[in-house]
Amino acid sequence: MHFDYTTPKPALSYFAEFDRLRAETPVAYSDFGPGFWMLLTADLVRQAYQTPEIFSSSATIPTVPHPDWTWIPTMVDPPAHSDFRRVLNIAFSPRFVRDLEPTIRQDCIDTIEAFVADGECDFLGKFAKVFPTQVFLRILGLPVDHTDRFMSWVETVFEGLGHFGDFAEDQLQAQRDIHAYFADVLADRRSNPRPDEDGDFFTILANAKVGDRPMSDDEFLNMSEVLLLAGLDTVKSQLSYMFFHLATNDVDRAWIVREPEIIPNAVEEFLRAHTIVMGARQVAQDTEFAGCPMKKGDMVMVAGPSGSRDEAEYDNPTQVQLDRKVNRHFSFAAGPHRCVGAHLARTELAIALEEWHKRIPDYHVTNTEGLVESGPQVGIEQLHLAWDCTPQEALR
Repeated sequence: MHFDYTTPKPALSYFAEFDRLRAETPVAYSDFGPGFWMLLTADLVRQAYQTPEIFSSSATIPTVPHPDWTWIPTMVDPPAHSDFRRVLNIAFSPRFVRDLEPTIRQDCIDTIEAFVADGECDFLGKFAKVFPTQVFLRILGLPVDHTDRFMSWVETVFEGLGHFGDFAEDQLQAQRDIHAYFADVLADRRSNPRPDEDGDFFTILANAKVGDRPMSDDEFLNMSEVLLLAGLDTVKSQLSYMFFHLATNDVDRAWIVREPEIIPNAVEEFLRAHTIVMGARQVAQDTEFAGCPMKKGDMVMVAGPSGSRDEAEYDNPTQVQLDRKVNRHFSFAAGPHRCVGAHLARTELAIALEEWHKRIPDYHVTNTEGLVESGPQVGIEQLHLAWDCTPQEALR
């Protein structure tokens, strides 16, 4: 087949295409770009994530079998992966995130109240990009007034992933700018280390050990970039699907407003129904998998957006059911590379739903022309919302 994940399509088209493919076969092969396998069912997606000795993380974009970069720890296989992962666990433990929840909540409130009286907003530009970026900057101790530059860099990098042509040079330049920024951060922490009791993440990272050796400067810069990319665009994209669904489904929106206690469960269901990352792995050794002869070096799309909607795991999987009880999904991958920021992302998404609907309980989509998405990390590219209530009416 020919699965081109880079072409913009109407919103939700890629999920519908995965549903159609999965009904036909558990495994497909796409001739797009250099070609790649596609694992479409939950059992195969889970198995691939849990067997890094066969499905290596050394390449993670379906159409890029020979990347000239190695993101740490994203593209590092076990056992070395765990040495890097331990460093990141410091800033993203459930306890650390719980302690920061009041600050995260206030950032969300301040972001919404900046535009709530306008009666409309560019949802991505005014909220879905701004809120998680500010949270990221606060958690890592970076200036909040750098929000705009971080948003621009991340957007440019993700526009280039897996695409061909003009995007590539822009992506490389954005990555150079990110490296230069964090090189300055590293120099500052080397010259002016923060006291241990401050818990400054970049002081900790600059002095961290990988196994029994000090972390190198290149590793510091690499991990800083990965944190930036993983922490911002993913939450933004997830928010785009959540609020698109609620803006176009009056019953579910009213449910969120009426029973906010359903929100944690609703977050899991949104993550399941709209898993956004079309991740990939590279075959590490010749193998036969699900009856298919895969060769060393072959690329394999581990299609989380499909596996999370597998009929073998869920009743009516294409439907959003906010009170769904059983909810194993692949929004945060699985196995050794399960997302280190999963708890933070869940917290941000839940707070966004809570605080938005306290102030804006009724809203609708106004840009039917701009509702498009493309991969390998899908997200609605433009979403404009409008509402009629004043802030005072919303808070009553």
